[in-house]
Amino acid sequence: MSRTAPPLGAHSVLCIRREGGVAHFPGLASPRRIHCEQCSDAQRQWLQDLLERAAQCPDTAGGADRRRLFIEIEEGESATGASPVWSLSLDEAQAPEGLVALWRHGEWQV
Repeated sequence: MSRTAPPLGAHSVLCIRREGGVAHFPGLASPRRIHCEQCSDAQRQWLQDLLERAAQCPDTAGGADRRRLFIEIEEGESATGASPVWSLSLDEAQAPEGLVALWRHGEWQV
């Protein structure tokens, strides 16, 4: 898959999950799912910009105790559980701050 994210449309679902680290806490591993149909145009553009910045981050392997963010875009009216049309994996330390905040707190910075 290309590192360049496709444009987010009304039927896009953005999934962000985190894995790795020293200890595994299942409650903290659950993915954040953002249904773009519920986003304003400004929020969708902010997400698109964030994905473009994430795609430019270097992909460092890190160590066994490093956390990684996995980002996927699913498409279609029933995108939940659909095969991703785009995915990206990156070291959490290299990820844009907005992406980490979005995963942790669901914070919008629009």
